[in-house]
Amino acid sequence: MSNNFKPLSEQVADKLIQQLKDGKSIFQKNDARPLIMPFNANTGKNYKGVPALILLLKQEPDPRWLTLEQGNFSKNNVIKDEKGTLISFYKTRDMQRLVENGKEVLKENGKPKMISVKLDEPVLTTAFLFNAKQLKDMPELAPVLAERAGTPTEERINDILINSGLSTDKLGDSPQAALKAIVEHLIAEKPNESSIKDALKTNIAALFISAELQIPFDIGDHTGYTQSWQQLLKEEPAELFKAANDAQKIAEKVIGFEKKRINEQQQTATLNKGDVIQYKGDTIKVLNILKGKTAQVENSDRAKFKVGPKDGLYTALVAAKNNAPEQNTERNAEQNYAMAR
Repeated sequence: MSNNFKPLSEQVADKLIQQLKDGKSIFQKNDARPLIMPFNANTGKNYKGVPALILLLKQEPDPRWLTLEQGNFSKNNVIKDEKGTLISFYKTRDMQRLVENGKEVLKENGKPKMISVKLDEPVLTTAFLFNAKQLKDMPELAPVLAERAGTPTEERINDILINSGLSTDKLGDSPQAALKAIVEHLIAEKPNESSIKDALKTNIAALFISAELQIPFDIGDHTGYTQSWQQLLKEEPAELFKAANDAQKIAEKVIGFEKKRINEQQQTATLNKGDVIQYKGDTIKVLNILKGKTAQVENSDRAKFKVGPKDGLYTALVAAKNNAPEQNTERNAEQNYAMAR
């Protein structure tokens, strides 16, 4: 039977088996170049889970992908005779024609007006994606990546390692080894019946994390599993997609460790309910946070007043809360304070 009649999970498993046999899979290459998570060139959103794995296995240098329709819409038409890459995913929303009072609403050009509608239940669907190299008039990649750049990678990794809770003696001597140790720790909390399946899940999660952080992938001590994975995928091809979905959840949990710092920064950059702040010989207590982050506060004389983020006093209280020098030199900070008293 032709591969075209096989379920997509079997088609992808067959391709990975062949790559593993040839020693050319993404899990076997010792490539010093950083990975980049594949993303939709129009929306900028990363692909996740099964679609992300399918696209990463293609090992394309350019991480940008579009459907035929998206390419046509953005005037990046697919080059003649190029073939798409089939992915499957669960669709949670659908574009439907807007109907009001029983009549279809039309746009100025006479075409139906479309709206995004949330589906009652996720629907498994498929789509063909085309890589940037298969599309016409795509902008240069470097400026696009520069616009997407956020917190430096080293800082992100450091936050993840610190907030993971693992002692340093359990972390390896490289970022990849340390991140994989965190993944292994999470998987060990809910071990599979098979060490081979756990190793596959571990490496897919590490692959996703590496691509998210844009660092090279390193299979580490799991090189001996590649032969076993071939046998596993031959006998249970659906296991690959299952592992990819599980790996996505694990990867998101690991990446989520960095948010602890972000949350702490947000907490220290604002006034929060319950804050007790020593300011100019007075004690200011934050009673509540109102609309627009306005704080309702009370001083030691039990006088209550409000202060908003645009007020100089607000900035002064935040600085005092963090035991930092006041960054705002506006006179209205003291004026507001004097008026409140």
